[in-house]
Amino acid sequence: MPELSVVIPTLNRGQLFHDTARQVVRQAHGDFDFWVIDQSDPAQRAANEAVVAELDDARVHYVHVTRKGLPNARNEALARIDCRVVLFLDDDVILLRPDFFDAHVRAFDDPGIGGVTGRIVERSVRPNVEHVAAHLSAGGRTLTNLWGTERQELLGLKGANMSYRMEAVRQVGGFDRQYTGTALLEDTDYSWRVHQAGWRLLYEPAAEIVHLSAASGGVRVEDALRGEKWRFRSTAYFVAKHRGRAGLARFWPTFVAIAVRRAAQWRDPAALRALLGAASEGVQAFATGPDEAIPGR
Repeated sequence: MPELSVVIPTLNRGQLFHDTARQVVRQAHGDFDFWVIDQSDPAQRAANEAVVAELDDARVHYVHVTRKGLPNARNEALARIDCRVVLFLDDDVILLRPDFFDAHVRAFDDPGIGGVTGRIVERSVRPNVEHVAAHLSAGGRTLTNLWGTERQELLGLKGANMSYRMEAVRQVGGFDRQYTGTALLEDTDYSWRVHQAGWRLLYEPAAEIVHLSAASGGVRVEDALRGEKWRFRSTAYFVAKHRGRAGLARFWPTFVAIAVRRAAQWRDPAALRALLGAASEGVQAFATGPDEAIPGR
């Protein structure tokens, strides 16, 4: 059983993923294995398999799954690993320090810490709040700032650079596959469940990456309306699941106002109906229940 398992789900990311994979195996930490959960189409799958073969490293495990989506890919990894700490990374990141893994693992020396997120220097996304944060406001807005330089506790983790104590994972189960499409908030959902189970969450700036936010591959969508529909759906689902009727009473005024602004901005009256319909879809999805099961080996 390694101390650390590193998991990277990848989907048609190409060279960026190959560069990230090579950085992983060069890390100085002495006790880890590396799981690639590939959801790519055939041509990209073949290229990824070739890179894994080129690495020629017994610590690297390659799994291809046909079902696309971050929650499912992460659950497929959780079904296979056996470790003390699991670290999830995106497939388009740059690890800035040779002791990046060490920074994550050291944070779990505190027995009350259940999850850790590191410093994320975003290439295209800017912080929208002054303090360190990765959670939803009362109205449902995503508050993000992971540029801080001081270690501190926080209320949520971000999937591009987050780790969990496996004891906490066994307690709360898998990621929720109800977050579909661009899978927004599946990481917020999971870290909130770990927090609600009694664990503390930590921001560790020494575990630093650059997140390239590649314009293609992964779960990126080029159509602005489509991307906003996924955000409306995911946020409504999260609020219904974790905050109930009181939370939805605060969610609806905020997101109706956002939908009106978007429709005006795009000069597309139909966008208002589409966005509010996506939010209603999220609430209805919660009525069917979460899908958090980790599959059998």
